[in-house]
Amino acid sequence: MEYILDMQNISKTFPGVKALDHVRLQVRPGEVHALMGENGAGKSTLMKILMGIYTMDEGGSITFNGQPYNVHNPREAMDTGIAMIHQELNPILDMTVYENIFVGREISKNGIVDKKAEIREARRLIEECGLHVSPTEILRNLTVAQCQLIEIIKAISVNAKVIIMDEPTAAITDREVELLFGHIRRLKEKGVAIIYISHRMDEIFAICDSITVYRDGQYIGSGKTGELDEAALIKMMVGREITDVFPKLEAQIGDTVFEAKHITREDKKVRDVSISVRKGEILGIGGLVGAGRSELVEGIFGMHPLSSGEIFVKGRQIQVHSPADIIKEGVALITEDRKITGLNLKGTVNDNISMVAIKKALVNGLYSKSKARELSEEYIDKLKIKTPSCDQIVGNLSGGNQQKVVISKWLLNDPDIIIMDEPTRGIDVGAKRDIYLLIGSLVQSGNSVILISSEIPELMGVCDRIVVMAEGHFAGEISREQFSQETIMRLASDIAV
Repeated sequence: MEYILDMQNISKTFPGVKALDHVRLQVRPGEVHALMGENGAGKSTLMKILMGIYTMDEGGSITFNGQPYNVHNPREAMDTGIAMIHQELNPILDMTVYENIFVGREISKNGIVDKKAEIREARRLIEECGLHVSPTEILRNLTVAQCQLIEIIKAISVNAKVIIMDEPTAAITDREVELLFGHIRRLKEKGVAIIYISHRMDEIFAICDSITVYRDGQYIGSGKTGELDEAALIKMMVGREITDVFPKLEAQIGDTVFEAKHITREDKKVRDVSISVRKGEILGIGGLVGAGRSELVEGIFGMHPLSSGEIFVKGRQIQVHSPADIIKEGVALITEDRKITGLNLKGTVNDNISMVAIKKALVNGLYSKSKARELSEEYIDKLKIKTPSCDQIVGNLSGGNQQKVVISKWLLNDPDIIIMDEPTRGIDVGAKRDIYLLIGSLVQSGNSVILISSEIPELMGVCDRIVVMAEGHFAGEISREQFSQETIMRLASDIAV
């Protein structure tokens, strides 16, 4: 049997969108097969067909393990031998870690769920993954990155013949990536096939054996990883060459416009951290998972109570009791998790883009749908959002295009200081470059940007200064001329430089 999975002539049409047009995917046992393409290329749609979440259009065929494959839901897919880690996580936040790992396939003894056995097995899996989390911890108390690792543990524990990993490293750092790669190599040795969806080129060339590329819902080509280089792969994905992955637009840096001094949260996830940003500057915040980067900006933004700290905007101290207090001062926060805190997934693109800046859509004091559409279409064009219209439901867009909608929503409010928490998470190389150019144009126009990222090359590529956090405290600051991956990692690991 040459292929464990053979998908042929797969098509899928949504209202107004041909998501897949007679594509194919062939995966061998024991190989890591990269599935690549820009946001909206159809990768996640194909995988949802494989998992029984979507039904393919007529004319296609799927063979798995030598047999015709036809499932109607993810449970049937898992029982058949296929598991998936979704790009958009769907954890049950009010259940424990061990309950999430074994939900739907509980360990039982004498007809009763054996909690002790589940906790024991979950602890073993967690320790193997190198994650420092109690199996009895409630998922709501974990970070996005920790939830991502729990999803990975859950998929690995199923003992599937094929595991789909959709952007598995989008919210984790290099240390966790190496742990994941170790698991992948062990799975390969057992003959398990991995379908690996990622926009991170270094990962593709480090872990994948083969690559299939889609563009605009169509099959472009396949090949062995060793036969392709990064430039050729990017050209296959985007249909053009991209030579400058991290474009740095020069901006005039002025006086300090934002300061957060001695910030300490009541829950102690952040302790005595101070940051500042100048007009026209891009300030990066780096650190490992659990360093407190997101927790810092959420505390500054009034989303969690502080026990101490002072916040200054344009030299004037402000009191922040809720996000509304800091938003009116011209500060915006593009949050890490677009699904939970960034978007109304059941609303239209227009609804989401215009929700923060409702006043801009008023005509003679009344909300104007046509004005709102005009504003939305401006940002759809500016950020190159792939959508059939501004009336499309946001939940039907690809993850990367959803992220662009979040950014559009905040930019429409004309903020002076923009905090971006992992803004390129799950976004392809072409769209990332668009975001970097947008950030560059913002600072050239006199705005200031605070950029949180788990990707050190991204921080080094676009930022003017980088502040590094470790375990909730300030670990160090580096100017552009001092940037080096080694220095940033040493600070992030809390090792004296």
